Amino acid sequence: MKENRELKEMALSQLNGKWVMAVIVSVIAWLLTDAFTGNGGRESASFIFDNGTWVQNRFSSLASLISLLVSGPINFGLAAYFLGLSRNDEGSLDDLFSGFPLFGKTFLLHVLMMVFTFLWALLLIIPGIIAALRYSMSYYIMNDHPEIGPMEAIEMSKELMDGQKMRLFTLTLSFIGWFLLGIITFGLGFLYLMPYYNATIANFYEDLKAPKLGYSY
Repeated sequence: MKENRELKEMALSQLNGKWVMAVIVSVIAWLLTDAFTGNGGRESASFIFDNGTWVQNRFSSLASLISLLVSGPINFGLAAYFLGLSRNDEGSLDDLFSGFPLFGKTFLLHVLMMVFTFLWALLLIIPGIIAALRYSMSYYIMNDHPEIGPMEAIEMSKELMDGQKMRLFTLTLSFIGWFLLGIITFGLGFLYLMPYYNATIANFYEDLKAPKLGYSY
């Protein structure tokens, strides 16, 4: 298996000449799933509506509902785009929306992953992190096997990540410097980090799948 350094080098090589589309895909995915939810949504509502609490809460609730509905298909599409990139495909913005024809499956996959991770996190933060790592390959697996159901994708991810969770955790930690740079540059650094990270994780999946699952896709 490849070293984390090699996976990151591969990601940068695959992004060469494709940064603009990779950034667009990453930003749109973020806007649709995270940008207007939680505290960010409340702050936006406060600014626009002059701290009108009822309107503020309504805005945040609507944003959270939209995020819940689209996160599964969008995360599937994000995996599709960067998986294609790792396989030397050109990729397009259409890839980001490729999960909507499988809306039922991708929506349920997102909900199940969220619920299972939350239940493990109730035990303490560390079990929650382990659960998130365990389920992290589900969208990639469903991309390669769109015929399977959400639970099967989760089970296959658990199998794939057996003995590999610490490796993925350390790979994620290796991006902490870029994350901090993104904060101190008021988000500009994330335009580089998001494609770089997603492309690296796609390569991580590609590196794992054949020896762990016993066949290639």
